[in-house]
Amino acid sequence: MKSWYVAGSTALGILAGLGGVGLHAQTVAPGTAPTSQPYAQPYSLRETQTPPVQRIAYQPPAPTAPTPPIPAPTIPNATVPAPPTLPGANLPAPPTVPAPPTVPTVPAPPTVPAPPTVPNAAVPPPPTVPGEPAPEGVGTEPLSTNRDLSLPPAEREGLGGEPTEAAAAAEGAKAPEAPAKDPTKLLMNVLGLEESPVKVYGWIQNSFTGNTNGTPKNGINFGVNPNNLANQWMGNQYYIIVENPLEQGDKINFGFRVDNLFGNDWQFNHSHGLADTVAPANHFNGWDLPQAYVEMHLPPVISKGGTDFKGGKFYTILGYEVVPATGRPLLSVPYMFNYGQPFTHVGMLATTHVTDRINWYNGVVNGWDRWINNTYKWNYLGGFSWTSKNTKANLAVSYIFGPDQYPTFLPANTVVYPTGIAPQGFMSGRKNVLYAGNNRTMFTEVFTYKWTDRFTQVMETDQGYDPNVAGWGPGGTPENAAWYSFGNWFLWQLCKKEDQDILTAVWRSEWFRDVNGIRTGTGKTDNYSEFTLGLIWKPKPYLWIRPEARYDWAQWNKPYNDGTRGSQFTIGLDAILLY
Repeated sequence: MKSWYVAGSTALGILAGLGGVGLHAQTVAPGTAPTSQPYAQPYSLRETQTPPVQRIAYQPPAPTAPTPPIPAPTIPNATVPAPPTLPGANLPAPPTVPAPPTVPTVPAPPTVPAPPTVPNAAVPPPPTVPGEPAPEGVGTEPLSTNRDLSLPPAEREGLGGEPTEAAAAAEGAKAPEAPAKDPTKLLMNVLGLEESPVKVYGWIQNSFTGNTNGTPKNGINFGVNPNNLANQWMGNQYYIIVENPLEQGDKINFGFRVDNLFGNDWQFNHSHGLADTVAPANHFNGWDLPQAYVEMHLPPVISKGGTDFKGGKFYTILGYEVVPATGRPLLSVPYMFNYGQPFTHVGMLATTHVTDRINWYNGVVNGWDRWINNTYKWNYLGGFSWTSKNTKANLAVSYIFGPDQYPTFLPANTVVYPTGIAPQGFMSGRKNVLYAGNNRTMFTEVFTYKWTDRFTQVMETDQGYDPNVAGWGPGGTPENAAWYSFGNWFLWQLCKKEDQDILTAVWRSEWFRDVNGIRTGTGKTDNYSEFTLGLIWKPKPYLWIRPEARYDWAQWNKPYNDGTRGSQFTIGLDAILLY
């Protein structure tokens, strides 16, 4: 029995020695450089991350002369005396506690010195992970030639609202490094103002649209806007912007923007009451002031990203399409935008960045497309936008509610007569007693999804209702206006060179229902459809060429070619020079 015990003890000792050798083989050899863990935390545009802490592998000490072992003191067996016996208790004494075994002394590992601190050393930014926001200052300034058409105007800077942090970071990540000179800002480059906080830039847009039905007697392509003149060239937008963009951060800061539009499109988004008679209808020599506002950013207090306040005249946050030619995918716009939505507002708008993926909009405005007038009633403008965690999906819901007729019926000779109000010439100059109690209500929902890096889909649905619009019922009585629409866009990037878009194909299809014909001005209920196929070709970052073919169709009536046709086919082309 003793021989089995000796043999077992010897085998256990050998196995214990092999385990120690294996453990020692896993340590880092002397001289190996310390490694650091990969930086995997997502970056927020408004949060500064500290550099990751390096983990330095343990290095064994250099071999030294052997040190004789120091025997541990042995504690002799100690007998614990029995506790005193309590009255009435008969407790046995505790057993004798044997001495603990001898424990060999293990030398402590040497102290690893901390890496030396380099004064003013710049920590390189972590690499950008696809699908995650880029760090602040890394890729946040993409080429301005790459307009992100996958977002609604509420999510695009300068077009109504502000983007969520996630959307802005995803767009910024597309361009790893901002160029020293933006090739689309030719004027700034010539003046040597590339680094100026105040930006001055714009574009020139000219177009031609041919109507295959021939030239109507009134010369108008009904439903096709803003290129509404048939078979002739148009100088659509001679656009110039002066702005100091708002900065997102942890400090209060201020900004401003003023847009000036010269050309045929002056009447496209005209605000009644501002330079109404500057030029005859459909003439080139017109002017409009689409935007003129100041804004302020408040740092985070109750929300993650703070709040932006805007006051003045600005583009609406409703819908997907926009007035600026460089902010929409095609030359023409759909019925739902031209007849169903406002273009601009005068008032105030607050954008609260609830999280890095959610924005909340709240504002008060004086109505649809009108200049300052103290007789106008206030409307509520609001909504929200959401960006998915992987930034592929975006949802924007916007709405406006309030009186949007006019307190006094407009004169019959009004040059640019708004749609959706009393017929032109009806009770001109007289008071509209129905104005204050008629609240127009409008909702738009826009959902976008990036199926791939090159293929994006946009869907929009609108609902509008305006009660008791004077003059449209039998004998000039009031009539209710209602309109509904659905639109779908496909954007397919066919060619891209480095960080510059070269060629993008666009398909748009739409259905628009105008109950009682009040929104389109025909006075007849109808369903309108249009299908448009086009290209965005950018041979240079500052030069865009956009051909398109468009088919329009009305289900029940004949609104095209002076009321003689139920359909219309147009071919258009525009050229845009950015400066």
